[in-house]
Amino acid sequence: MTNAQITQIRDEVAGLLVSRLAAVPAEAAELQRAARALRQSESIEQWIQIVADTAAGFAERAALFSIDGDRALGKALRGTGELAAKPVNLAEAAALRQVVDTSETVVCLTAASQLGLALFEPRIAKRAHLVPVVGKTRVLGILYAEGDPNLPALETLAALAAGSLELRKAKVASPLIQPAPVTEPEHRHPVEPVVAVPIPEPAPVDWRAFRGASVAVARLVLRHRDTLAVARARGNVYAALRLEIEAARLAHRDHYPGRESYLEQELNTRLFESGGLPAAEHRTDE
Repeated sequence: MTNAQITQIRDEVAGLLVSRLAAVPAEAAELQRAARALRQSESIEQWIQIVADTAAGFAERAALFSIDGDRALGKALRGTGELAAKPVNLAEAAALRQVVDTSETVVCLTAASQLGLALFEPRIAKRAHLVPVVGKTRVLGILYAEGDPNLPALETLAALAAGSLELRKAKVASPLIQPAPVTEPEHRHPVEPVVAVPIPEPAPVDWRAFRGASVAVARLVLRHRDTLAVARARGNVYAALRLEIEAARLAHRDHYPGRESYLEQELNTRLFESGGLPAAEHRTDE
């Protein structure tokens, strides 16, 4: 290989790296805006539109489905066509069923055998990615992305969406316990009044720490997908990814001191609990 060829290859690689590095801040800024908007959304309808609008920026065509038991229902579509008005049985949509069963991203074709009638009118088959929006106990929804999407950005968006939805549920106040009626005691001694002790307000959510934990675990899942799949099958998730998990814990502790619980919650949801690993095996003593 001549010096001129080596120089040309080096210049091409440098140009590619520069273009990729230039794209990262834009993607990160878009995801940050989405995280802020999801936290501030005033209704579930607004939450749906924010997720769909953000996903559309990372794919040729995007849609959001909600999962209710054995059914999927289209909530929003960005692109041509229209969503089916009625829910689709997962038994008739193999790709959607696989996402719900595995809580993992699935690649499929836009065919009736894969998606049932979940999407739109019959059309030329294309490749599509189905990204799960995973809650604490189940898949809450599915992001549909057609063509050649920005998969890391979509999986990060799904993690942010799931976290904001779980926090929305947690904000619902518990009903107050009504006091029992007071009856007059049959004695002459005065009764001292009972002083009600106010219930302390819950600690405010540290949104920066929550967002940082969601993104860190989403990236860990994405970068080590193959290793994670094998480790889950063997029941040794922590042993297989010990260095990566401890590095994530150390980085989170440095950036958000005193907020380690946010990362632990994400690890429990996205790695350990979803992999069937009991809490006692989250760490190994060597």
